[in-house]
Parts: sequence; C-alpha cells; structure tokens
Amino acid sequence: MGRDQEADYILVGKVVKPHGLKGEVKILPYSGDPANFIRFTMLLIADPHDQEETLCRVIRSRIQGKMVIVALDNIRNRDDSEFVVGRQVWALKDELPELAENEFYWQDMKGMRVVCENGRELGVVTDLLAGGAHDILVITGKGREYMIPAVNEFIAETDFDQGLLVVNPPSGLLEINN
Repeated sequence: MGRDQEADYILVGKVVKPHGLKGEVKILPYSGDPANFIRFTMLLIADPHDQEETLCRVIRSRIQGKMVIVALDNIRNRDDSEFVVGRQVWALKDELPELAENEFYWQDMKGMRVVCENGRELGVVTDLLAGGAHDILVITGKGREYMIPAVNEFIAETDFDQGLLVVNPPSGLLEINN
C-alpha cells in the first residue's frame, strides 16, 4: 500500500477463506467487533507481499460469530474469493466508528517509540498481532524483537502526541528471546 493511501485507509482485517460459491469472503476483523464492518461501503483488498491491491465496493455484509461474511463487487465467484485468501482488508478512515476515551486504532501505534518505565529503550512498534486472549505488540529495536501483550497492566502510558509508549512488562518477558 502506498503512503498516500495509508493516509486515507486503515487496516481492519484479513480475508481468511471463501464463503459459498458466489464470491463471498470470510473476514477476520482486527477490532474484535465484527459489527464495525456493517458500516463500510468500500474496502481495499491488498496483498502485503506483492503490493497488488483491489478497491471493492461492499454489496452486503453480515456477521457470523466473530467473523464477517462480505460480498464485494470485484469478487464474483469462488475462484475470485479463493484468490484473495490471506490478503489484508483496509477500510476508509472516514467510515470508522468514533473512538471512546482510551481507545485507539492499531495503525495509530505503528512507529511509536517504546520505553520501559525504568527508562530502557526497546525500539518502535512495528506490528500488532491479533491473539486469542489479547493482542501482542511487536517492538523492534537494537537488533532485537520484543513481543509484549497489549493489555492495560503492561502499558503504563500512551502519548500519541509525542509518539511514545511506556511499558511495564512482567519480569523476564524481555529476556525470553535471548
């Protein structure tokens, strides 16, 4: 995805499998709330490896458990839907729901500088992985990669204006990958 598009779109999920024979796809929403997809009118389906992108108009969407089943105008049959499995799903930022206090979008954390409460510099947030129980912050710096659960007890402070995330990981967590 190009820089210009990243200003307008935000990563909201991943195509996990085809659904049926008419081109519908099953999407894992990264927000944890599949109802957010009901408001989207356009989705950008992107392959992060080869930069191939397709802008699609949403024809219909419905919730199925923790997933969303979506019909898109550019995906018309089972072959088309199988082709996009594993691709990222991006939505227009203008179509996202308003955030409550102390909420954020994953994309907002990417690139934030991360330090421990004791002042130890860890690096920057390079990714956020969707986990079963909780999300995982991926922090890269000084030739190392750290993974810290994105839960309130390990995040001491979030300052989006300064691009700073202060963490308080449990004892031994940072040394796991040594």
